[in-house]
Amino acid sequence: MTETIHLEMLVAAAPQQVFQACTQTDELMSWFAEHANIALTEGHYDFWGRLTPESPTPEQGRHRLLSWEADRFLAFVWPLRGAETTVTITLEPQEQATLLRVAHEDLPSRQPGQASFTDFWELSLENLRSWVERRVVGARCDFSTESYGDVHLEVEIAAPLTAVFHALITPEELDRFFATRAVVEPWVGGRYSFGWEGGGPLKILDLAPDAQLAYSWHYENEPPTIVTWTLENSGGGTRLTLVHSGFGQETLTEEYYCGWLNCANRLKFLVEVGPTWRPPKLFTPDHGAV
Repeated sequence: MTETIHLEMLVAAAPQQVFQACTQTDELMSWFAEHANIALTEGHYDFWGRLTPESPTPEQGRHRLLSWEADRFLAFVWPLRGAETTVTITLEPQEQATLLRVAHEDLPSRQPGQASFTDFWELSLENLRSWVERRVVGARCDFSTESYGDVHLEVEIAAPLTAVFHALITPEELDRFFATRAVVEPWVGGRYSFGWEGGGPLKILDLAPDAQLAYSWHYENEPPTIVTWTLENSGGGTRLTLVHSGFGQETLTEEYYCGWLNCANRLKFLVEVGPTWRPPKLFTPDHGAV
C-alpha cells in the first residue's frame, strides 16, 4: 500500500524568492536539511543528515532530478522506506504572494510509531514560509536517533507567556492551529478536547495560568498518557516545553515526536504572526483544499 500527500500554502513573497529558497544549497539548509548539494543544471538535488527522515548519509541523500523550470516547478525522486517516491513542488503567482503546492507520491504505508510525512511536510513548509517571509525558522525533527518512550521537546517563541497560554486554552485559537472542534473547560477536572474522532485529550489535570497546562490523553490500543505544556520567560519571549509521558521505554514514539513538533511550531507561528497566520492545507488535485 502507498499513499500520496498533497499540501498547499500561501507565501507572502514572489515565486522567485520561494524557488530560490528551495533550490539554493545554503537556503535549503536554512529551513529543510542539515546538509545539501544542489546544482539544477547538473541534475543534482541532494540533501541528507539528521534533519531528513531516515537520517541518510551523503550517498543515501542523492536524489534524481526529474524536471524543473525556474520560479515555476521542481520534481525529484526521493528514496524512502525502500521505495522510490516522487516529490513535485509547484509555484503559482498570486497577488503579492505565491501559492506553493507539494505532492509527495508513492509513499509506502508507515509502520506503527513511525513519523507521519504529512506532519513532516507541514512542519517543513511552515519553516519555509517563515524563512522566506521573516528569516525565522522554528523546530525541526531530528531523525538521527529513533524516538522511544516519553516525548520531550522545547520551542522558543517570540511572544509573551500570556499570548502563548491564551492560544492553549481558547477553543477558537486551538481550532486555528491544531484542533477541529475544540472544547475547553478551564479548571482542573474540566474537559479538554481537540474534537478528534478516536482519541486525543480528555480532561485537565493541572492548570496554572501563563505557566502550565497538563491533560490526560488516550487512543485505543495505547496506554493512557499525559501531555504537559510548561511556559517560562526566555529573553523577552517564551520557552515552551512539551512532555508527553506514560509510554513504555520500548514504545516507538517517532510519530508523536514529529507530530508534537508540528503542533508546537504552528503555535509558535500563530502567536508570532497574529491573525493573518494560516496553516498549510491538504488538498486534492481535482477538488482543491480540504
